[in-house]
Amino acid sequence: MRKLLFWIMMLVVQPSWAETTDSSGLRISLLTCSPGAELYSVFGHNALRITDSAAGTDVVYNFGTFDFNDPDFYTKFVRGKLNYFLSQETLNDFLYAYAYFGRGVTEQVLALTPVEKKQIQEFLFVNVRPENKNYKYDFFYDNCSTRLRDIIFRSRANQPFVSPVLVPSGTRFRDHLHVYLDRGKMDWTKLGIDIILGLEADHIMDVSQSMFLPDFLQLGVHKARSGEQSLVEATYTLLPDQQPTPTSTSILWSPLTVMIAIGLYFIVLSINEKKWKRTAFISDQVLFIATGLLGLFLTIMWFATDHQSTQYNLNLIWACPLHILLAFSSIRKIEQYRYLMMMYAILLLIWFSVTLIYPHLLNPTLYPIVIALSLRYWMAAKSWPSKTHT
Repeated sequence: MRKLLFWIMMLVVQPSWAETTDSSGLRISLLTCSPGAELYSVFGHNALRITDSAAGTDVVYNFGTFDFNDPDFYTKFVRGKLNYFLSQETLNDFLYAYAYFGRGVTEQVLALTPVEKKQIQEFLFVNVRPENKNYKYDFFYDNCSTRLRDIIFRSRANQPFVSPVLVPSGTRFRDHLHVYLDRGKMDWTKLGIDIILGLEADHIMDVSQSMFLPDFLQLGVHKARSGEQSLVEATYTLLPDQQPTPTSTSILWSPLTVMIAIGLYFIVLSINEKKWKRTAFISDQVLFIATGLLGLFLTIMWFATDHQSTQYNLNLIWACPLHILLAFSSIRKIEQYRYLMMMYAILLLIWFSVTLIYPHLLNPTLYPIVIALSLRYWMAAKSWPSKTHT
């Protein structure tokens, strides 16, 4: 059915593809692809289409390409060393892939002068060469949308196109991501991304930076003006979005419900510490090892990768790798360590108070975990021996 719809759409929109309005014979369009259901596609995609009536070509230039067949793909991806590159393909091939998954594609024909169109085409000709096509991907500052943003908005030296404010004042990169994740009902993914991203995600965006995501580049192009002239001269729907509406996570399995349940469990455990001593010991081991391993992962993402967005991660305050040490009983017999545990329990409460004032520093879903860690550190420090045993 989707294949049939694809070819019908090809026949319907084909006449508009050949339209050119100036001596260059070129027609340049921004393509915006709707977000998909999988994590790699949840933020959508942009590409640039150039129709050349003189050469009889209809080519899509795509800065979001990478080699999935690379044997070190996953290692390079995690370490932030995976090269993305500029590729080109026919429009039919490009649309077929999106039609297969039922994702929509919108085209915005750009109102550019013949000289500007030629400059963009020549720029892409140079950058698609094997020696020039690779670039180091950065999620916030250098991706498939930001590259096209720079090409489009820098195409005019005199009276450049300017886009008005696209998001409320004070919007951060992290807030921007939440728009997509909330729309996709990806509650657990949203929590995971909030944990892994560092302070880079909390910078307030300017107008240009707000276009680092595909839908907002589309909106920015739509609203852009150069004097009285609009940047967009026509808009077409090349493919309708046929994806099913995302379903919400069951309230019983939502991150907030799970975290509240964990927090309440450790509160009840602390109240019955003497009665459930063995249970408390095992539960503490699970809590400390789990958060310690998470902290170890966040530390690796900060210091052992090239990802800028995972640096300076304040989640390491509560997800500290040193939690793992508490799983070993020999550590618990050191008196000096006992006082450090008390100090850390107080630090966690102070940190919790700070995040109430500045909620962007910590996903509120994690509040119960921070409270549970503080409580268990305090109870562990009180209940464990204060003298070294021989």
